[in-house]
Amino acid sequence: MTIRRKARRAGLTAAFLLSVSSITHTAIAGTITDLANDFIPTFAGTHDPSLDVRSFSATFDASTSTFHITATENGDIASFPTGRFVIGFNRGAGNRNFAAIGLPHIVFDAVITLDSSGAVAGTDLSTGSPIPLPVSTVSETIDGATFHLDIPLAVLPSLGRSPEEYGVNLWPRDTAVPPGNNQIADFAPDATDLIVGAAAVPEPTSLALLAAGLLGLGFATRRRAL
Repeated sequence: MTIRRKARRAGLTAAFLLSVSSITHTAIAGTITDLANDFIPTFAGTHDPSLDVRSFSATFDASTSTFHITATENGDIASFPTGRFVIGFNRGAGNRNFAAIGLPHIVFDAVITLDSSGAVAGTDLSTGSPIPLPVSTVSETIDGATFHLDIPLAVLPSLGRSPEEYGVNLWPRDTAVPPGNNQIADFAPDATDLIVGAAAVPEPTSLALLAAGLLGLGFATRRRAL
């Protein structure tokens, strides 16, 4: 009887450890939500809902070496033709910031931009050169108030940080305003960068295995107590 119980406990422990180990192989993601109508004080453009960020997420999929960027605005993106959405990345150089408007902790060294028609462009600020973005390299979709970008790591090579450690921020602009920081309507996050590796996203199967392992260990403990 003692041998059977030990074998049962060993099997349950193995299932539990398997469930935990499987979680470490999932995608890495960072997600924030943003307040409605929190346009920054220096914004001089139209307070259009499409320039007001409600949620922003950045996921790095190590299996495909791709960043998945998703944002939801407070209104329809395509309906405001002068809207532009700038995603800043800190890959390790972090040679630009917004200290001029009181936000020194929003740091970046490359930007990818999306306009309200879906056109995408990019600039490497460490070299001052455009980032070539053929259609086959970066995919984008705009669906109402939400846009999504898939960006290969090759487009944004590391300058010292691992992809899971990149800092990311989103700032919508109104390009009807003369060039400058007065174009910027909102930041997400508001005062710092989102770290891509802020949270792990377990697959459903991993969660099921973890729950089963915990449940099994609970039963084993109860049987010992009885």
